Amino acid sequence: MNSFKIAFLAIAFLALAIFAAILVKKLGALRDPLQVWEALNNIGLLPIRMRAWIFSTVVGFANPYSRSINFRITELRKGKACGVMKETKKISNPFRCVHAAALITFGETVGGLAVFTLLGKKDRAILTNINAEYIKVSRGLLTASSVVQQLKDREVKEVVNEVLIKNAAFETVAKLTLTWRVDLKDK
Repeated sequence: MNSFKIAFLAIAFLALAIFAAILVKKLGALRDPLQVWEALNNIGLLPIRMRAWIFSTVVGFANPYSRSINFRITELRKGKACGVMKETKKISNPFRCVHAAALITFGETVGGLAVFTLLGKKDRAILTNINAEYIKVSRGLLTASSVVQQLKDREVKEVVNEVLIKNAAFETVAKLTLTWRVDLKDK
């Protein structure tokens, strides 16, 4: 690779990082993740994989700890979120499988996005409990998905959602139950 190509790639990467930072600042630190997701999907020139990378980078700015794992959000709709995470040396434990803390971070991120897509601009949700059940050794490419029912009762104070993490063979490796305390203010 010649120096021109390296310089071009560095400038392109820097421009994408600046774009992600501006997007986060403009949209208020990911208060409405669905709005960010749809804005990125309306940019026709970007390849789909690049959109997922940019969105995951934006999520990383809003939730800095999620930057410690290499994940991509693949689907986001009202009440539903899906993502993928590849096992790397950085998130592996000494037994050559994905560390439990990385699984929980991945599951919390996907489950949180599913809950936040249902909230209004003034609504709040705080994670109060995580219950993780490790079913099988987690290796390779992992997929997490979470579905949350619509919040029809505006008086609800607690939302519980489940996140299933599966391996490439579609075997469930972990099941997380997340409990959120919600404060619904928007009507």
